[in-house]
Amino acid sequence: MASRRKQLKEQIARTQNPVIRMQLQELLNKKGRQNTKGIKRIEDALDSVLRRVINKLPASAPRVLMLVLITVILFIIFMILECRA
Repeated sequence: MASRRKQLKEQIARTQNPVIRMQLQELLNKKGRQNTKGIKRIEDALDSVLRRVINKLPASAPRVLMLVLITVILFIIFMILECRA
C-alpha cells in the first residue's frame, strides 16, 4: 500500500499536465480517506462495546478501579524509593 502511494506521488511529480496531476492527486487523497473510514468504523465499534461493558458494571466499580490504580501507583513509587535507598 505504501508502495502504491509512493508510485502515485512520483507519477504526480513527473506529470506536466495539470488535469492528469489533479486526477492523480484525487486518487491519492481517495486512498487515504478510505483508510481513515476503516479506522473510524473500528473506533465506533470499540466505543459501542466499551459503553455497553461500562454500563453493565455496578455503581461502585469506578471507585474500586480508582482505588486499585492508586494502590498500584503508590506501590511503584515505594519500590522505586526502596531501590534507591
